Amino acid sequence: MTATPSVPSLYKHLGDLDPLQIQIWRRMTPAQRLGIAFQAYQLALDAVRLTERQRHPDLSESELAWRVTRRTQGDQSLRERRTGIQSRGFAHFIR
Repeated sequence: MTATPSVPSLYKHLGDLDPLQIQIWRRMTPAQRLGIAFQAYQLALDAVRLTERQRHPDLSESELAWRVTRRTQGDQSLRERRTGIQSRGFAHFIR
């Protein structure tokens, strides 16, 4: 499993935060912020699904769903529970 990034590394990756955007987020209700988080999550799922479909066009819908789950969860034990095969590391886990 990969290490969780540190807060300073996230700030470095994201760059400077836009003060105007921060003000907008602060004015939003919790429900509005949660709605944005759900939209971002759905966008990430759609991107992973598209990538997996392009890499493996012959996958069944259930196998595609499994690959999307595997990639988005980042949990090596998911493969072990489904196949009974012990994973040999994260790089081997995601193909």
